[in-house]
Amino acid sequence: MWSLFRKKRKETEFQTVGLPGDIGSVAFPSDFVVELEEDSTLLTYPKDDDAISLRVSSISFARKDENNEGAAKDFVRSSAEKTGGQYYEYEEKGVHAYEELSEQDGQALLIKYWNVGTKNTIVVFSATILVAKNDRQVVQNTIDLIPHIVASLIVTKTHGFIDAEDRKVEYTEEQVSPSCQEVMPFGNEENDWLRQSLEGASKLGLQYGSGGALTPPELDMIFSRWVNDDEEKESADTIANALGAAFGEYLVDHHAFRWVCVTDEYGTEIGVRHDMRETMAFPRSSVQKRIDDGSTDFFQDVYLIICNQLGRKD
Repeated sequence: MWSLFRKKRKETEFQTVGLPGDIGSVAFPSDFVVELEEDSTLLTYPKDDDAISLRVSSISFARKDENNEGAAKDFVRSSAEKTGGQYYEYEEKGVHAYEELSEQDGQALLIKYWNVGTKNTIVVFSATILVAKNDRQVVQNTIDLIPHIVASLIVTKTHGFIDAEDRKVEYTEEQVSPSCQEVMPFGNEENDWLRQSLEGASKLGLQYGSGGALTPPELDMIFSRWVNDDEEKESADTIANALGAAFGEYLVDHHAFRWVCVTDEYGTEIGVRHDMRETMAFPRSSVQKRIDDGSTDFFQDVYLIICNQLGRKD
């Protein structure tokens, strides 16, 4: 009868940790130490116990012949079929579990692996166990938590390629929780900004472009000629505002976007949003980013990425 009075095992609390490269997050027990190793691998282990340690690393890839967000799960399943081990699926994740023996500094090691494929990212969880201490309760407790840790994995960045007639565009898409953003329509101040910026874009079209419609190829021409102009020229802020406004207005006119102000934890930015497909773009900040990194010929690429997003959400 004594077993009826045994203390109930305390429920484990978890801490959410960002994955290297800001590709997503995962949850570890709150009482585990978490470190980032030099090779960008996450290392975590129970405090004051060296019997077991967990490592997390990841690799993202995209198939150039197709846009397949299930590519990683397919790869993990195929690997399990070829090399053996256990394969199972949890929601959108495919998991290949296996183990192997190893040795380091004269100590025998048991290494358990869980290769998790989700979207087009493979996240590798490994548990390194000292064989001499394999019978410790902390080892079994940690292994028992692996399903919860794997289930907590969230990948928010995906990669892919878009084939156009004359170009192949690689893109990165990041999933953002709508609850983290406040989206408001333009007010008088923002409409004044838009009007003035579009007037500036028209002048830039006459100065650096063909003077025709401000299409993505035309905007690429204007921006490239501005970048390579060695004479006194418009400021970077003027270019970001004018060309950003022109590109956003092109999306409004041709793809039913609308101008909005988006506020999140980092501040407020002007953007365009397609309400039916929940697609968002930030034209002004996109231009500013290219000015900062010195790249050109990007309007057409960004336009293809946005059209691809719209097409995949029909």
